[in-house]
Amino acid sequence: MRFQTDHTRVTTDSNRLEISELPRHVYDAGLLFRCMNMLQVEKCDLAADDPLLFRELQGRCSLCRRKRECVQDFAHPFDHDRWERWQEYCPNSAMLTLIGAIQNCGHAAQHLKMPESPSEIG
Repeated sequence: MRFQTDHTRVTTDSNRLEISELPRHVYDAGLLFRCMNMLQVEKCDLAADDPLLFRELQGRCSLCRRKRECVQDFAHPFDHDRWERWQEYCPNSAMLTLIGAIQNCGHAAQHLKMPESPSEIG
């Protein structure tokens, strides 16, 4: 009989205890934070503004069964195909993309040319 906790695998048939270090991304929020960085989502702002949503994103990430694929994707720059694949399997992709757009819309707005007079709106 075998069972496993986060850091320990216990094998009862031979009464021995095996310590197995899991890759860090399995149980921490590192992958979520990498996604947030890629999408320019300020995690401190999100945690302060909407702590429940922040925890929900962490929970989805920690329960995701596609971590290996996510790690492989983040090991390379995102091209169009990788971006689309990530959006299909990541349970947080839509929300993170939306949050990134909202948080960064002010940054984009400062690069837009504002009309000088009402006649230019036309």
